[in-house]
Amino acid sequence: MRFGSLKTELIYDTIKDEMAALNGGSLECALFPKSLALIEREYPQLSREQAISLVELVSNALSEKQKEKISLVATVPPAFSLKTKRIQNVVEDLIKNAKKSILLTGYSVSEFVSEMIDTLVEKSQKGVLIKIFFNDIKSQVSIEKILRYRSKFLQVYNYTNKEDKMAALHAKILMVDDADVLISSANLSYHGMAGNIEIGTQVCSEKIVKQINELFKQLLFSKVFTAVNE
Repeated sequence: MRFGSLKTELIYDTIKDEMAALNGGSLECALFPKSLALIEREYPQLSREQAISLVELVSNALSEKQKEKISLVATVPPAFSLKTKRIQNVVEDLIKNAKKSILLTGYSVSEFVSEMIDTLVEKSQKGVLIKIFFNDIKSQVSIEKILRYRSKFLQVYNYTNKEDKMAALHAKILMVDDADVLISSANLSYHGMAGNIEIGTQVCSEKIVKQINELFKQLLFSKVFTAVNE
């Protein structure tokens, strides 16, 4: 990171190094002696309180930045050796480990993910709030169990666009516990999970989670999606 000043660059790097030494511990300024000493030496006009405020500002910004993690995920033929996670494994792990909530969109769903569907139903019966958004629900032939067990904890929504028959819910999103998001090109099908070449990202970001929640609230409010009634 470049600030255009060797002083500020050195202060930033020193705070960053002391944060790394804390290894996730408290961000109390008493634990940043080198940073405080450096600021007071380079900027003697600042009071002790102002120096502490500066350390707090930079360390908190760094802490928020470190909370955001983005990694590449992919679907490729089994013979390929990947350093990235496979989309199928990420989907299964996210759903399996969900404790509070799941938001899922499905453009195309097949029998290939029947075990995943079983897990979704079981999670809802244990109090995990699940919201599933389907594209043209009448065309989905593998979601009978989801429809049969829908409840206040398993909410199902349908996308239809009467004005444009070619329009579709094409987004593939899986968001778990308002913390972990998978955004990819992969459908919930054999080819999406195992056969095709698919690429996506797994994101841990409060900012992205907030934006996704707000987007779907607006879509529901605008009646782009309609709830499938009991």
